[in-house]
Amino acid sequence: MTREWKAFLGTVLVFAFLSAGLSAEASVDTRYVSGSDKQAFLFNPLVVNKFEIKMTEAEETALRNAPTEYHAATLKATTPKGVSSVYRVGVRIKGGWGSYRDLDSKAGFKIKMNFSVKGQKFYGMKKLTLNNMVQDASMLHEAVSYRLFRAMGVPAPRVGYANVFFNGINYGLHSNIETYDDQMFERWKSGETAHLYEGGYGTEVGPDMEVDDGSATDKSDVIALQEINNNLSGADWFNAVRTKVDLNEMIMNWAVEHYIGHWDGYTRGWPNNYFIHRVKGGLFTMHPWGTDQTWGGGDLIDDGATMMTRCVQYQPCNELYRAAMAKIEEKLPSLNLPGMVDRIWSKIRAANESDPRKPYSHEDSIGSVEATKSSIVSRFEELRAFNGSRTLATITLSYSTRGFKVAGVLKPKLSRTGTGVVSYSRIQGDGVCDVDAETGWVTLHRGGTCWVAAQTAQTETYQAAVRSLKIQVPMLASRLTVASIDPIAKGQLFTLPVTADSASAITSKVVSGKCRVSGLNVRALASSGSCKIALSVASDGIFGKATKTVVVNLTS
Repeated sequence: MTREWKAFLGTVLVFAFLSAGLSAEASVDTRYVSGSDKQAFLFNPLVVNKFEIKMTEAEETALRNAPTEYHAATLKATTPKGVSSVYRVGVRIKGGWGSYRDLDSKAGFKIKMNFSVKGQKFYGMKKLTLNNMVQDASMLHEAVSYRLFRAMGVPAPRVGYANVFFNGINYGLHSNIETYDDQMFERWKSGETAHLYEGGYGTEVGPDMEVDDGSATDKSDVIALQEINNNLSGADWFNAVRTKVDLNEMIMNWAVEHYIGHWDGYTRGWPNNYFIHRVKGGLFTMHPWGTDQTWGGGDLIDDGATMMTRCVQYQPCNELYRAAMAKIEEKLPSLNLPGMVDRIWSKIRAANESDPRKPYSHEDSIGSVEATKSSIVSRFEELRAFNGSRTLATITLSYSTRGFKVAGVLKPKLSRTGTGVVSYSRIQGDGVCDVDAETGWVTLHRGGTCWVAAQTAQTETYQAAVRSLKIQVPMLASRLTVASIDPIAKGQLFTLPVTADSASAITSKVVSGKCRVSGLNVRALASSGSCKIALSVASDGIFGKATKTVVVNLTS
């Protein structure tokens, strides 16, 4: 191929991207896009992709008649990687109160990749969520808000953009929101999903939540959490709930919701737009949704949904909430959210202006962008006043790996900044360990996971702080415990007073001396001297094998 032809083709490709409403910028800005997976580029808020959905007349009629159900369609995408194959997919209309629009307006869409073709994925994704942004004239609240959640350690969606066409009709600019599913949580290395529940429209944490992943019939995990929330308060709630939820992460979720003014999320009095997720053998975490109506102000702390109320009304939990707010203040300058607003708007402004179905004017959008920037700046000043002059405290916690035995004691090694009183608690490990609340000493009972938390109280100069640590206790060797044995006479039959942690049978054999054993029964064959008897017990899967030697004295 000649140089002239290469130049010509390059010009054609650039023109194709620009004519599709795409930026020629194909690189991903890692400030705004987390992860290195193959679909990460689709969640670059600095690029507008193009998604084309097509249906036959019969398929469109079926969608209009049952808009919340999936119906067969085709999908073609144009991205910086080029034009995709045409996929057979399932499509439904997305949205709830306030955001729902039908096909005659600016509809939002859910796309299921494996609806018609089993196992089919789009750059590794099983679903696409295309929000119509009809309640966000700035069209960038979701991208900015979710980035803050992620920066604070709360797994939350990544956000990109796409111009959406339905049967050749331009439906305008949509946000491409990463869908919560087991694949997304796997990217956060949280483990194998046991349950993913979705809550909305006044649905508190409990079995009424919609099951998105996991058993739809066995909801015992969320029922147990509901019972704690409904029946306990104060210290009882605090100590019980942290055995079911990652409370530190959940508190951060609530703090970010309040900071961004997410009135339509979980924490306010009418819970909506949230997910809770649990990995097998793990704790529940909470995750945000529906952040299009944010950055409008509001109280930085208040009562609201049940768990938020329980937390702020109990001082140690209230202190952790305030510490979360202080961490947000510390993190925000490095994120430069006003600068993010400017950069995104510079990339989506043309698509916003040409959007034929948005329910607001381009001038409204410009005003909303400026209002959002202003709110972000003023909100930070409110946060600084709320947090005051207290310094963030820090904790590091470790335990010695020695002392792994039944009834063994592990002692903590703690270093910290701050002067608040330290208290310890067991988060998980019932039957595995006990934790002394004052000293942090861990007494071991058997193998398994012993999850310990150390928390410092808030003081005049320092925020509260908490650190948790999982201690993986290996299978512990069984103890063989033998009570005192009096001398036995010749011919006497005696049962050895021995017990074991392992449920396996205890066996014995004579090592030396004139005795006969059968099981734990010993018969003396002489009237003097002693017998040395070896005891052993096999592992029962909970406790390991063990051996012990005892001496039985003989008498006349």
